[in-house]
Amino acid sequence: MDARGLLAKPDETLLEHLKKVVEEGRKIAHFLGLSPEMREKALLACLFHDLGKATESFQAKMRGERGRAYPHPLASLPFIIVTGNLSDPLSLAAAAAVLTHHSPLNKDLYREFKDKSADYVSEETLKDLLQGLSDLLDKYELGDHFPLYESLKLIRLYNKRSALLLEQNLRFGGETKTLRLIFKELPSQEYAAIKTVLMLADWLISSRKFSAEDLFLFEGGNKLKAYLSQKNWVLREFQRKISQLPEKRVWLRAPTGTGKTEALLLWANDAERIIYLLPTQATANAMWKRLRAIYGEDKVGLAHGRAGYILRKEIEEEPLDFKLWASVFAKPVVVATVDQYLLAHLQGRHWEIRRTLAKNSALIMDEIHSYDPYTLGLLKAALEKEPPYKLALASATLPEFLISLLGEGPLVEAEKNLWKRKRHKIILHSDYLDHYISQIIEEARKGHKVLVIVNTVAKAQEIYQLLYGLLKNKISYLDESLLQLLHARFAFKDRWEKEEKLQNPPPATILISTQIVEVSLDISFDVLFTEIAPIDALVQRLGRVNRRGDNPPAPVHVFLEWYPGSEKIYGKNILEISTEILRDIQSEPSDGEWVQATNELYRKLVFSPAYQKDLQEGEKTLKEIQHILGCYTIDLSDEELQKKFTTRKGQLSVEVLPYIFKDQVYTLKEQGELWRLVEFLVPVPLWWLGTYPQWFSKDEDLAVYWTDLPYDEKVGLRLPGEEESPSGAEIC
Repeated sequence: MDARGLLAKPDETLLEHLKKVVEEGRKIAHFLGLSPEMREKALLACLFHDLGKATESFQAKMRGERGRAYPHPLASLPFIIVTGNLSDPLSLAAAAAVLTHHSPLNKDLYREFKDKSADYVSEETLKDLLQGLSDLLDKYELGDHFPLYESLKLIRLYNKRSALLLEQNLRFGGETKTLRLIFKELPSQEYAAIKTVLMLADWLISSRKFSAEDLFLFEGGNKLKAYLSQKNWVLREFQRKISQLPEKRVWLRAPTGTGKTEALLLWANDAERIIYLLPTQATANAMWKRLRAIYGEDKVGLAHGRAGYILRKEIEEEPLDFKLWASVFAKPVVVATVDQYLLAHLQGRHWEIRRTLAKNSALIMDEIHSYDPYTLGLLKAALEKEPPYKLALASATLPEFLISLLGEGPLVEAEKNLWKRKRHKIILHSDYLDHYISQIIEEARKGHKVLVIVNTVAKAQEIYQLLYGLLKNKISYLDESLLQLLHARFAFKDRWEKEEKLQNPPPATILISTQIVEVSLDISFDVLFTEIAPIDALVQRLGRVNRRGDNPPAPVHVFLEWYPGSEKIYGKNILEISTEILRDIQSEPSDGEWVQATNELYRKLVFSPAYQKDLQEGEKTLKEIQHILGCYTIDLSDEELQKKFTTRKGQLSVEVLPYIFKDQVYTLKEQGELWRLVEFLVPVPLWWLGTYPQWFSKDEDLAVYWTDLPYDEKVGLRLPGEEESPSGAEIC
């Protein structure tokens, strides 16, 4: 067999595939603005990445024969390793990228192959292949006089056991280390960029319907202007001002409903890539739909834990396509939850691509006030380590301390008249909310849409069941169908259905919810009953009542007594400070006065030992994890890494399957539709699994936990008896 007969795909030769990947890699490297040295190494990786397909087992697989092929990235290692100086980090980064283009780099990668020989095709065919490769090196001007045939000596020297190369001791950085350890300690940004070019180019060619141009946004500013013109949009002064700023880092403070999103997009203008980060999946889903209408349905991706399910339901692309492009930030415009950005910096799967693309994007962080101090610490460390090309941070309340924390830049504020809106009439009660059930019912009987927000799922379920009993017994003359409950412990299918119904609720609706409603739903109710919460959280709750300010100030009842569960979420100190501020505020405060109140809260809060501890812990955690991992991808089964997260166990959740769904789940499995498994999953605090092991059992086949806890579509998942959760552990 000569080299021209070697296959990369059943219908594509190896040399032809390598040529196409290099062509696509050239375009990606250009768009990413790589230096000449980085560009050369990235294209070498593209050219050499699949040489390991020149094995008998892989070629047999291409001919349709059954059997497992020797891993071709590992078999490619001897070829790429001879192209550079083994003391040169960029040459080694190219070799590491080739080795890992189908697997994450970790301490055990291919270790099980150290005693297994690759079944390379004949040496004569390999020589012919290397000659073809030499011609391509000349064509693309990727350097000359590479000792390509030294790779054959390496193969013979190690008896075709390529994995032994990873255990070879080399001098690097003045020390003797194995190649595996050297790969770990390479400069992470350079390794990530080279691997990004290789993987994206390879995926694009393998897709056969996308090209490098599909990863970048062209004339985004014109598309936005055309959209605004079609809507007869007249720019406000703050929108015009931010659109003209040359600075790469800006801050925006503008009230809800005044065009904050449009202002941020005007600032991004003609950026080749836009990443729009939001705090929740629901807000990300809604923004994804908005931006598709502006930039085009095929240009906007969605990235969060359940994005694959949403995309599969709503668009026609193949599952592989949307899973790859959206999840790694590879669409020209990506809407994502902030955890996806942080996971890239905590080195989750495909961190290399996500971080490289984020660095080359206009990054928009909306609702920046929403994050707890630990998350802000993570964000601070991530933004300092790898600042994006452009960065905009925005919020309706935007505490001043965030600007000093996350980096100075010009602050654009909405014009003064927009802050004068008085949308709410505050009524304080030195009492518990559940003592006012009759008043809630009375407001609904008037035809008002009533929103009730409490701080824990357990309390929301309790109030719902109390109200449901009253409505069902016709005591209130209201239909029980008007009563809704929304919190985080619903199966996804039930929560999705509830959120869809709540987009346009009928008069006399009573919605009982937790703080998930603060930034999850674009709704506007008539009356609010809420437990005391931090001032900035209260502002978000108020934003769900008389949202646009089109009506006279809406009544907002705030209950200043709280149950222990509230302290476990927010802390006693912040609730006491918020109560103190609230007592001094006007009964009909303007949007501007709420900004002042939020700033007052943070002035008193941010220097408290507890707040500073969490902030520093977040920053320290990200730095430590990156230091421990180097270029490795995180493995949460690693005990050392687990310890980094145990102090934040209250923040972590796991999704479980209630046994009530057992029949439906196994039907999905039989029908080959396990992608729909997400419909039945319910998030619970991770500590539940350790505290109540009798209620959970691991299903190794489905890779999920089943739970015996009671579940129904009206109330959600319930804990029998009294909850005793650790501080900060409530999932809302």
